[in-house]
Amino acid sequence: MAGGFAKLLIATCIGLAACTSPEELEQEAGVDEEETGETSAEAAVPDTDGAAREISEETDLYAFSFSYPETLGAIPALKDRLDEQANREEADLQRAARDASREAREEGFPYNRFMVTIEWRLAGKTEDWLSLVENGATYFGGAHGNYGLSSVLWNVGSQRLLEPIMLFESEEALAEALGTRFCDALDAQRMARRGGELGDSDDMFDRCPGLEELELVLLSNGEKFDRLMLYAAPYVAGPYAEGDYQVELSVDDAIRGAVKARYREDFIS
Repeated sequence: MAGGFAKLLIATCIGLAACTSPEELEQEAGVDEEETGETSAEAAVPDTDGAAREISEETDLYAFSFSYPETLGAIPALKDRLDEQANREEADLQRAARDASREAREEGFPYNRFMVTIEWRLAGKTEDWLSLVENGATYFGGAHGNYGLSSVLWNVGSQRLLEPIMLFESEEALAEALGTRFCDALDAQRMARRGGELGDSDDMFDRCPGLEELELVLLSNGEKFDRLMLYAAPYVAGPYAEGDYQVELSVDDAIRGAVKARYREDFIS
């Protein structure tokens, strides 16, 4: 998909598992040809004691915030990964801000404080999966910052991270299953924001983005994945001033048919 895991952030992965290729990751997670594996009781048992975390640090050089709810922090293996990410993100931000501040001082121009904000939340769940969303915002100088989201799945049995697209036969299969539903819904939102008809030009902000440019988020009714959300960050489907776009689509037979057979029971029928 568009950028995979934590694409807007200084560090792009949570631990080694998120940096592994899709094929290797699916195999490591124990969800390639076999059923999802069992994990140790210690790793699987939720621990709600101090499970949520909220970090907020401000200095002359940078502002950093990082948070996740108790729902995610109660899973020890996932909490460890999130805490590792928080430590790495702040260390990288400190280093980048220190270097930029020194360069600004040497060149005689003002330094504008850097900023990174990361918020994790639960977007959906089934018996075997948690669908996680990371909202991120950054500022590293310039006219404005940037923001967006990325999504990843946590497999409850194997205690591993997977990209949502890996539950489908392929990106092409999902695109075919969607047909024109995404593009039609996106154009309706564009028209509402632009106050009129869309142009027929080949302008990048009039065309329909491909799945590889979007972020896929799986949403659930608490038991099954029943909706998809396709997210277009600023500049993907419109100019920065127009903001981001979120298109939510219900799971139908075509979408369910694009899911790998061994995962279809996780989707509503």
